[in-house]
Amino acid sequence: MSEENVEIMRRSYAAFNRGDIEEIVADVAPDFEYFPPAGVIPGVMGVYRGPEGFRQWSGAFWGEFDDAHIEVHEFVDAGDQVLASLTLRGRGKQSGAESSWTAWELWTVRDGKLVHGQAMTSRDEALEAAGLSE
Repeated sequence: MSEENVEIMRRSYAAFNRGDIEEIVADVAPDFEYFPPAGVIPGVMGVYRGPEGFRQWSGAFWGEFDDAHIEVHEFVDAGDQVLASLTLRGRGKQSGAESSWTAWELWTVRDGKLVHGQAMTSRDEALEAAGLSE
């Protein structure tokens, strides 16, 4: 099952980079919750729920950045969870400045659907959240 979960995440990031939010939403459970990284996008904080919440978060991300994309460095298989090490990149729509930041996202998959996602800015925090602390 866990290899399937990694494949779901691989597909989701590729779809995000193509701007195909509906492909991702097809794998989002109705009770899905996403906690984005704090302070990355002005006004984006808290929790985004369900497929519509994921659409809202994605829209806010693309609303702030041109050429926005996510480079995945590594997937860590943690059973029903997948930890992704990544770099988000984009050019600010208002400033024109190139931006990039490193993050770790921990995803929980149940019955082939995404039920929880949480972004973190610390590798140690992400490993601990996944139950994989060193």
